[in-house]
Amino acid sequence: TIQEIETIKDRLQEFDIEFLSLSNPKYPNGMTDLIKSKKAFPTRMIKTCTQLLKMIPAVEYYKSLNDSGHKVINLVGKRRDESKDRANTPDSENYPYRDWSFDIYYPIADWTETDVYSFLDESWGIPQSYFNGNKRVGCDECFQSDLKSISLMSEDKIIKMQDVELEVSKSYKDKIPTFFFRRNSTFPDGFAPIREIVNYAKEKYNFNYFTFHTRALKKMSEKIGQKALRYKFIQSGYLPDKTNFSKYVNGKLSVPQNMQFDIELLTSKILNAKERSELLKFEKLEEIQSEDINLSCDCESYNLL
Repeated sequence: TIQEIETIKDRLQEFDIEFLSLSNPKYPNGMTDLIKSKKAFPTRMIKTCTQLLKMIPAVEYYKSLNDSGHKVINLVGKRRDESKDRANTPDSENYPYRDWSFDIYYPIADWTETDVYSFLDESWGIPQSYFNGNKRVGCDECFQSDLKSISLMSEDKIIKMQDVELEVSKSYKDKIPTFFFRRNSTFPDGFAPIREIVNYAKEKYNFNYFTFHTRALKKMSEKIGQKALRYKFIQSGYLPDKTNFSKYVNGKLSVPQNMQFDIELLTSKILNAKERSELLKFEKLEEIQSEDINLSCDCESYNLL
């Protein structure tokens, strides 16, 4: 995210636009200080990080501008098709704050994900964060991250998070606090220490998958369009050039290995159960394995379908 900010700052200089970075003076080291101060990690229900590290510094700054005689207009990039929670996003609204209020506008509320990536692809460029496999440009380690993002965490970040976990654990007697709360068969109590959850995520994203990818690409392309499908891969960390992508879809080039898992994942989001079932019928797993003796297949790959 810091790298993306530096890129934006450089581009804004071309338009003579001032760039400011805001922070909460109570937490000079951001999330680390916040967690230690609260002796707890933020959760999906209690997002102290959003409130204290982002919202309060922003509105306090807006208020200072207003008190200095400026009119505050806030532009936010929320889109209605991002989620159910944002489906009713208005074109604009008035945001009350203490004895004052300011206007918020949502200029791309009607844009689709394809509109966003198409615009970036043809103008400013697509943020590097997506090519690293992240689904969004935001906090580096978000407690709401999916397993793929968690699997990308670097060793130095893991060590820093372990230190924070150790610090917070001093305030608990009966349980171990955790940044990534996951309740499943591996973590039945929901407590997933950083080292364990990263190892778990890496294992989940280290499968070898069988080769039905061309058929899957073609089916998804027919359903949502080739251009929209191509931009879906950005969030998976891979964006093939337009010429090659067309060849992958039409079977003129074999699908690269670094695209294969993302194809499997996208089928679960784009195709319905019947369509996914049809993809599995074209060939038995044993027949595929016999074609290439070096191809190893994990039966767990079926789980995505």
